Amino acid sequence: MLRITSAIAALVLAALVMTGCGGRSDAETPPSATSDLPAIAPADGETVAGEAYGFTLPQGWGFPDGAPDTFDETTFAAFLDDQDDFADNLNIITSPAGEVSPEQVESVGVDELEGAGATDVTVLDRVTAAGQETAHLTAGFEQDGVEYQIDQYYLTDAGQTYIVTFSFSPDVSQEDRDQIAQSVLATWQWR
Repeated sequence: MLRITSAIAALVLAALVMTGCGGRSDAETPPSATSDLPAIAPADGETVAGEAYGFTLPQGWGFPDGAPDTFDETTFAAFLDDQDDFADNLNIITSPAGEVSPEQVESVGVDELEGAGATDVTVLDRVTAAGQETAHLTAGFEQDGVEYQIDQYYLTDAGQTYIVTFSFSPDVSQEDRDQIAQSVLATWQWR
């Protein structure tokens, strides 16, 4: 049986991170390197069209039966043919703090995620998606005996940051996680 409820924990944690970022403007974290997405093949599965954004999912991903009630096809997707007990997935929420800079995420995000129980929280190189730099955090989680990894990206447009969280089984390598996540980000468009 595939588990998709673990995405809810990552979602709550993402909200905690962005709540903590709202009032900080004194971040002194130096900018990290930035990765562009031209070397990544864009996802070529189902197209998703939200009110503020659009993107393409990888082949085999879509809106699953049993998705959390607070999500729809524009804010949640999973790898539908996942063969282990954790369905790799993505979810998108809006930052409760509105617009959040990469510097704010990189300075506050690590402490916030660790405070919420994350392990191995790491700030990775920034990525350029939809023409803008986004911070990239990764961390490990455990919920109800199930371990998983997250990769979070923070895309901003028109004064609002959208937290895009990819959750993966722990045996998915960082390279494979980057490939999947960044193939989606390579297709991201503001509407």
